[in-house]
Amino acid sequence: MKILLLTALGVTAISGLAFAQDKAPPKHVRFIPLGELPVWEEEFKEGVRVQKKSAPGALPPSTLTYNGGDEMKNLRLSLRAISELTTFQANAEGIVLKTGGEAGKEWFKSRIPASTLSLGVLFRDNSDMTWEKPQMLMLRDDPGAFPVGQMRFVNVSDSVVIVQMAGIKAFGLAPGKSAMKPVKIGSNPIKVGYKTADGGSKAIWKNNVKVRSGERVQCFFYKAQGKKPRELVKFTSMPESLPTLPRVLNR
Repeated sequence: MKILLLTALGVTAISGLAFAQDKAPPKHVRFIPLGELPVWEEEFKEGVRVQKKSAPGALPPSTLTYNGGDEMKNLRLSLRAISELTTFQANAEGIVLKTGGEAGKEWFKSRIPASTLSLGVLFRDNSDMTWEKPQMLMLRDDPGAFPVGQMRFVNVSDSVVIVQMAGIKAFGLAPGKSAMKPVKIGSNPIKVGYKTADGGSKAIWKNNVKVRSGERVQCFFYKAQGKKPRELVKFTSMPESLPTLPRVLNR
């Protein structure tokens, strides 16, 4: 009798766990690939000047395929632009991005994030500087972790960056780290740079970031390409409203 009872309880517990996993909310992820376009090179073909084809790894794929749960879907990437929202089931084996369709080559793979809404910051391998070895920093992107009225700085370069904002003490940000600071509605003066090898610093961007009501600001630092770039670190920023999540339909 005891054995039967324990067996029944075990089955109930397993069923409850499976039900909980099945009902776990899906994970929504946006992606942003950070980098620069390849240096323009051209050649003559039949007397016509045309652009040379980019070398392998010079650009991230423009279109990738991922498992959206009930079907394979496309993800379009554009440098320094945040992608549309992608949705993964909570019990998926991971985020798998492929080139060439469902049966194509795996380009990138990572674990499913814990947060309901995340941002995957994609960048080249900072050693070989190729998109054939993509790296990613996954960040929580939900309102609780990144609310409106905040400016988030994300550093995926290999240098320590420096940020100066009006009314806030200047601060440094190590590679692979992020930080948030409050911003006001309207114009926000900001100056950014990075630490140089000789212990000094080099400014790379100075301007006013305009923020409207209901917005937050994404800011990214990434490594410059080329053998001897004028600046070792590049910077880009973008104010945005909170992303709208798709409605969950009752089963």
